Amino acid sequence: MRNTTHANIVAFHQRIQQAHKEINGFYRFNWNEINNAFRRGIPTPALLLESHSMGLKPNANGTAHFSERAISFLLLDHTGKADNYTKQEEVLDRLENIMLDICTYLNKISKDPATLKSIGKIDLNSIEVEKVGPVFDNMYGWNIRYLLTAHEPLCYDATRWEW
Repeated sequence: MRNTTHANIVAFHQRIQQAHKEINGFYRFNWNEINNAFRRGIPTPALLLESHSMGLKPNANGTAHFSERAISFLLLDHTGKADNYTKQEEVLDRLENIMLDICTYLNKISKDPATLKSIGKIDLNSIEVEKVGPVFDNMYGWNIRYLLTAHEPLCYDATRWEW
């Protein structure tokens, strides 16, 4: 099995939620759920992780292949009643600071050998952040996106096939 796996990426983001003192919930979701209500029992603010997308790219001379995994997660919190702009600003300000904390952490561990082995290289230049809301039940926050790059040996293993 390869080092960088879906499970490793999920566990990495769950550890971020568990370690940050102001993120109270972790939630796995898919975009079909955006049209529905937020699941009950998830404490907020919450980190919501979507499964990553991936592409394979060879290096310039074609001697190695690298996977680029596009990571996307949301930081969300409730704002109460619709059109409560004071609460929206408070939630966006607080979650923006948490988002910047996470970016600082990504920068700190971006060259850590254990991180590189587990999830790949964090491409700090790829970090993008976009405001989200209202979604679910008047929730607002930020969508954080970035790329992970890992070496992917594309060596055909005949023992894994029956022809």
